[in-house]
Order: sequence, then C-alpha cells, then structure tokens
Amino acid sequence: MDKAFMPVDNATVTVSVSTSSQPGAIKSRPTGAFQLRLHNSLAGLVFYRVGDSGVQATAADVPLPAGAVEVITVKNSDSRPDTHIAFIAASGAGAVYASTGNGI
Repeated sequence: MDKAFMPVDNATVTVSVSTSSQPGAIKSRPTGAFQLRLHNSLAGLVFYRVGDSGVQATAADVPLPAGAVEVITVKNSDSRPDTHIAFIAASGAGAVYASTGNGI
C-alpha cells in the first residue's frame, strides 16, 4: 500500500517564477530516490526540470497547471546528483513551492 506524502521538516523551497528560468536548491535532499511535492500558486501554467545547480527550465519541459499540486519522484544518484529544480512561467509571475519528502 502506498503511503501519503510526508514532508521533511523545514524542507520547502519557494521559487519566484517568471517568464525566465528560475532555479531553486532542493532542501534536505537524501541520496537515492525521494519525492518532491510541487505546488504551482500562479494563475497560469509553469514548466519544470530537475538537475544540478546549472539546470534551466524551458517551455519544452514538464508542465504544471495553474493551482496544481503534484508529487514527483527524483532519482538522486552519486554520479548525477539532482540538487536543484528550475521553473519557468508561460506568462505572469508568482511562487512555486517544492517540498522534499516521501510518499505519494
């Protein structure tokens, strides 16, 4: 049975999103697979990409609809660490939240 998402304390990053790519450092990131709970508080669509400190999001990346809350799994390997998540808005500006935790 899958468990409900359980956030790690003090592990939410707030990324100020606009029409240019904005990265945020993933907080309390364990080694190996873990989950991120994403919340798009904008009135419009945003796109995201997970990667290292140089990650950039584009409109070709994964869409996150306005107001959506989604849980994704991040594979954080020693050879290719995923330390950041970048967002870009289709239009407008606002905040997107990424909370580290486990579960769906």
